[in-house]
Amino acid sequence: AVVSTQSTGEMDGSLIMSGLEMSEAGMYQCFCYNTIEITQTYMAVSVKNMTIPVSIDGNDKAEGVYNENIIVPCQANGYPLPVVTWYKDNEEITALYDLRYSISQENFKDHVISRLRVISVKDSDAGVLTCRAVNQKVTTFVAELQIEFIVGHEIAPSISLSDISIQVDASIVFAAVAYGYPTPSVSWFKGADKVPITTGGRYTVAASSLLIDGAQSSDTGLYIVRAENRVGEAYANATISLGVDSAMIYGTTSGAVGLLLIIAVLILLYVLMKQKQKKNYVPPKAAPTPTEKEIERRIRMSSETPPIGFNPKPDLEEKTKNSLYLRDNPALFDVNTSSRNLPPLLRPPMGQPDGDSSSSSSSESEESDSSSYGSNTKIVKTKKVKKSKVAPS
Repeated sequence: AVVSTQSTGEMDGSLIMSGLEMSEAGMYQCFCYNTIEITQTYMAVSVKNMTIPVSIDGNDKAEGVYNENIIVPCQANGYPLPVVTWYKDNEEITALYDLRYSISQENFKDHVISRLRVISVKDSDAGVLTCRAVNQKVTTFVAELQIEFIVGHEIAPSISLSDISIQVDASIVFAAVAYGYPTPSVSWFKGADKVPITTGGRYTVAASSLLIDGAQSSDTGLYIVRAENRVGEAYANATISLGVDSAMIYGTTSGAVGLLLIIAVLILLYVLMKQKQKKNYVPPKAAPTPTEKEIERRIRMSSETPPIGFNPKPDLEEKTKNSLYLRDNPALFDVNTSSRNLPPLLRPPMGQPDGDSSSSSSSESEESDSSSYGSNTKIVKTKKVKKSKVAPS
């Protein structure tokens, strides 16, 4: 409101107010004074014919504990003051709805606070609660708030904490996992002496986590965490230690990943190359089936082919080698020399003994040898010398 004063005489004054709001209604006091005395008077100011739209403030979720009492508040704003009505699952809550339910209301200048109380909460009380506010004069001004009502059973708390490694000057989060109903409160301690840790400096306690900004080597050691609710309490502990440089870990990991990537690319290229070779492969043409005449010809040729190693007409070089061999080894023609010491071409035919033979056999052998080795080969004949004893003179 805009306030100004207007004087109509030495001892007369007026207070002018314009653009009044509901908050400006109330009792005003006027003082008049001079050097002799002080006088005062009171005046009540009310705001009429003013309408404020209805609105509702409150939480959209409420949690109740089994067999415990709960109060769910709802604040309705507006002028004239709105009327609040409660519903559960779209059914109005009245005095006859359930003896465990009751509603109370407190009025203020421009809002009311309504409270729904439930005694000894049961599982069946879970559902959707609705707080509905309606203006007393302008019924089109309506506001609603839906509240999800959850019923939980008391559970003793439990908590867990794991060891971690830190790097100097790094920011870390030491997180504990707490469970229980009602939701347990979490406290942090350091060392076996359980020195309490609170928010301040480099430490920040947030819910069940401990945040350390710019960790130092002095931050290493034993940490203890406690979870507590009205059912009980639980403890857990863990250790913070200095770890390997994260940059080194990153570099090692990156190198390993790069190596694996290269190996994967090489394998892929090998597979693609094999597939291409398989695609371009042309199988050899099968040999044509031989005819009956071809089969007969092959059989005839195989029967006429000399055995492996047989050489009826040795070449000149081989003849020369044999002649030189005989010249340097005359004892090879000794009748007592085993034929197994002779070269293959000088061995007697199969069935003929190595020792003495008839003259006819020798002549035949000589003719065979000379015919075998040709006219250029000279056969050196050796005679067996009979040794005799000589008497001493």
